[in-house]
Amino acid sequence: MTASNREAAISKTLQYEGGYTNDPRDPGGATNWGITIADARHYWKPDATSADVKAMPKEVAIDIYRQKYWAKIDCDNRPTGPDFVDFDYSVNSGTGHVTKLRAKLDPLCLTPVDYVKRACAERLAFLRSLKTFAYFGKGWSKRVADVEATGVRMATAHAGQPVDQHLQKEADAAAKKAAAHAGGAIGTVVATGTVVAAAPSHHWLGLALLGLGAFLIAAEFLHRALHHNNRATAYTEALNV
Repeated sequence: MTASNREAAISKTLQYEGGYTNDPRDPGGATNWGITIADARHYWKPDATSADVKAMPKEVAIDIYRQKYWAKIDCDNRPTGPDFVDFDYSVNSGTGHVTKLRAKLDPLCLTPVDYVKRACAERLAFLRSLKTFAYFGKGWSKRVADVEATGVRMATAHAGQPVDQHLQKEADAAAKKAAAHAGGAIGTVVATGTVVAAAPSHHWLGLALLGLGAFLIAAEFLHRALHHNNRATAYTEALNV
């Protein structure tokens, strides 16, 4: 039972959500502290306007967090670490995604740390599938990496294990993966360039398809490199918490 982790989890998610936004590319519309205008109307003021959302006290958002997210997905009965990961995902993307995630991962009987890491990988994969990832992906990727590092820190501390040692190990492993994927991107570009240079110029269609394929492969390598670099940074910063 981890009811004692609730306020720490809420406080951390509030840091991610920040204050008021009303980006036309965000389907949630007017949002403050992560609470959309639709949720504000449902849980706070039935006739809430964008101005009301902008003026929403933080305490109102916290109350909504407790009833709409934490309690709704029963985080009090989740292990420490996974409770925070599930909660933050539900605030960012909705409780339905957490229900699907648990149906997929819980039968695997993962340790809390492994659940945190697998859940964050699944979450990032979902976010990448969204059209809005092109606009918000950079911030989302950093958030997911930080959620992972925070969740691992919580789970490790709760288990009474050496937190700093574990976080440093994760940071080092992530940095190595980032370097490996960056090298893969460079290797793909170099290898493709060598082939193109040696190929007859009249094979332009084949060369164009080869170039496109190489670009996509290199782009995926770069995405993974950036993701693991974000993870390395997040774990390193978690050492100073």
